[in-house]
Amino acid sequence: MSLNRVIRGSFWLYVSGISSNLLGYVYWLMASWFVPPSTIGESSAIVGVVSLISGLVSLGVSSGATRLFGKALAQPDSRHQLSSWFSSSLAVTLALYASAAVATLLVGPLLGVTQLQLPFTISLIILAAFPQVSGPLYNASLRTGVIALSSILSASFRLILGLLLLYLGTGFAGVMLAFVIAGVVQHVVLAAALRGSIIAARPSLTQAKEAVKQGLPAYIPSLVATAGSWLGVLGIYAIAGSADAGTYYIAFTIASVVYSLPLTLLGLMFPVLSGMDDGRKRASARAVRLTSAIIAPLAGVVIAYPYVPLSMMGPSYVASSFALQLLAVGCFAAPIASGFNSLVYAYGKYRYVTLLGLSSNVPRVIMYAPLVALWGDSGAAVSYISGYAFSLVAVLLMSRRIGYSVGWAASAAFAAIPAALSMALVYSGLHWAVGTAIILAASLLAYARLGLVTRADLGEITSAFLSRGQLDRVYPYAKYVLEVLYGN
Repeated sequence: MSLNRVIRGSFWLYVSGISSNLLGYVYWLMASWFVPPSTIGESSAIVGVVSLISGLVSLGVSSGATRLFGKALAQPDSRHQLSSWFSSSLAVTLALYASAAVATLLVGPLLGVTQLQLPFTISLIILAAFPQVSGPLYNASLRTGVIALSSILSASFRLILGLLLLYLGTGFAGVMLAFVIAGVVQHVVLAAALRGSIIAARPSLTQAKEAVKQGLPAYIPSLVATAGSWLGVLGIYAIAGSADAGTYYIAFTIASVVYSLPLTLLGLMFPVLSGMDDGRKRASARAVRLTSAIIAPLAGVVIAYPYVPLSMMGPSYVASSFALQLLAVGCFAAPIASGFNSLVYAYGKYRYVTLLGLSSNVPRVIMYAPLVALWGDSGAAVSYISGYAFSLVAVLLMSRRIGYSVGWAASAAFAAIPAALSMALVYSGLHWAVGTAIILAASLLAYARLGLVTRADLGEITSAFLSRGQLDRVYPYAKYVLEVLYGN
């Protein structure tokens, strides 16, 4: 199977994630001029609580809808089937999130949610519903440019209006109101782009049940994964205070820019694989290999120079440099786990999906409290990356049962080369810009000479974005680069 469409689609999905994280980083960077780390910590705690509530009530409908949308698009009457599945999935999702909002309104004050925090918490819960169904629809149809546009616009509105509110002295309320406004903007874009892709269809209780049924295998792992991501921030907030939670949250946000790559390319493979009858293992293995070739050098840069993005926030944030380095280590294993998860889910092996999700996230949840109490933000980072160690063991055991070749040697080489370069550069004293160029260039050269990234792989990537005519015009210049990479 040609990966052109998937690569192009994943590019826009990655643009979505990286723009959201990057503009979010800029937002927090400029917000730090007006509010202390404690306010950022309190705001991130609210976002974390909303994420946990959202994961708790979702019942995995998003994952189920992704699979069903992928299958529907492979059918002759795809538009009608897609519309029917969309309306049914949306109906059950809205019902679930509305119930969660009402429950939070009633129970929130009893659990310590203040009167100032409560309206923002409820608003964000309600706003989390629609993207749970519209996002999978755009992913399955590979119209990921819509998701990128919604992310960029919403993050831009959050940046502009948030800073204006903070300049006016609104503090915590201004920070959270910016999140709410960004959510509304995202809804408008996602809803407007639906015109023409689906038709009005009455929700079906049978199909709503099927969406939940299809998503349940991913529900518990997804819920535990959400807990595994946010309990670090919430644990630090509860144990060490809001200021330390704020510095760790920024470190986790930076790491998420790198982590989002395997989640986009390999996550986007899921609906594509669901609609395939043959070649799933080969397509998955190749996608994992290409993802590793991109994410590993980026992780090496973060390991070598974690203080660079953190210092832009202020001197107090540099204290989380070691935590950021630890988080970046997990990026080396992320493509293997993400790729295998998409493959077994597409095969309908729900037990494997559940076991893989639990193997990576249960250890995180268990370790957070003792390690945060012992080592603070570094303990939270150790807890997070430990999940990848357990997931690799699970992949090792399960891949043999389905005859899937993980490519352990290649994955180790992808990680070892930039990791060795980054460790050497840590003590070299070179400027970070020079060191970054060395890690990226040397890694690509090594990958090419070792055959880890082939000419065909580069051709697959470039043809995803350039037409045949454009490729012909670029080739005379690119051939010199290819000669350096691969020799004559």
